[in-house]
Amino acid sequence: MKSTLASTSIAGSSKAGPARLARPVAIGALVAVVALGLAGARAQVQLPEYRYGIKVELVSLFATVQDRSGKLVRGLGRDDFVIYDDGVPQKISQFSAEYIPLSVLILLDCSSSMRGKKLEYAKRALGHFLDRLRPSDEAMLVTFQTKPRVVQGYTDRFDSIRRALKKLDGNGSTALYDAIAAALDESRRAQNRRKSLLLISDGINNYGNARLADTVVRLQRSGLELFAIGLESNLPEDMEERAVTRAVLDQLSRAAGGEAFVVSDAHDLGRICSTISDRMHNQYAFAYYPPPSSEGRWHPVRVETRVPGLRVIPSKKGYFPGPAAEVHPE
Repeated sequence: MKSTLASTSIAGSSKAGPARLARPVAIGALVAVVALGLAGARAQVQLPEYRYGIKVELVSLFATVQDRSGKLVRGLGRDDFVIYDDGVPQKISQFSAEYIPLSVLILLDCSSSMRGKKLEYAKRALGHFLDRLRPSDEAMLVTFQTKPRVVQGYTDRFDSIRRALKKLDGNGSTALYDAIAAALDESRRAQNRRKSLLLISDGINNYGNARLADTVVRLQRSGLELFAIGLESNLPEDMEERAVTRAVLDQLSRAAGGEAFVVSDAHDLGRICSTISDRMHNQYAFAYYPPPSSEGRWHPVRVETRVPGLRVIPSKKGYFPGPAAEVHPE
């Protein structure tokens, strides 16, 4: 049984530190999710490669594959994919189409603008999302207003999160970027190496210390996968805010992997959460040894399939190489 964590307030931090837009995104529920690593209960130990006395760590990522209608595609093999690192094709050292346990951090906006039906529909949608998690998965609940707060730490007892959701109400401002920064820090507590972030918010950032640029860099460095749902307002007076939210989602999506969605009716949140769950639970896993490079430079990563008519959505768009470890022979 995994341990749980009591409700805890997290101070926002400016030091902290998706994916397509299904349609224009507006003030809305952003649901973000994130994936990292290649291991699980049945995964084999990944041995590092040594090049001229330098230990080279594997780069790992996940990807979903869709056909032209958006239907998920299973049954592909290693030879059906090509991974590009900095534009150069790489040899896929490890590949798996089997399910690997997932750690999901749910980040829920409980600001005053969420009070009422929007928050109730969001909580209901999250309940359905929890129903679709597997016994080997774990989940965590963090809410945010002017500050993020850990409501329930990582646990495989999903009923504890359901009970916590029922008690939530909306109040305060929206410190979105502080909340994402805190969520990335909290994700390090996950037991599973494949980690996801699920963010739900109905508005743009209007409080806190962190900035969008800082958040983008932190997402890039985290390697987390971002799935976003935007619940848009159709009111003419909200047009400017819709444009701002769309731009924010676009930048976050470019920084991370995953997808972004938007709905104009809160009733659709459950359907979108189910779609995201399907994406998370039907992914291919890859790992490869990266090419020699200087530390600290961003490496864009692209995953393609040799099968015509299919679209690949990777769990991350790139990475910052860490320091290479020099190995001295005895």
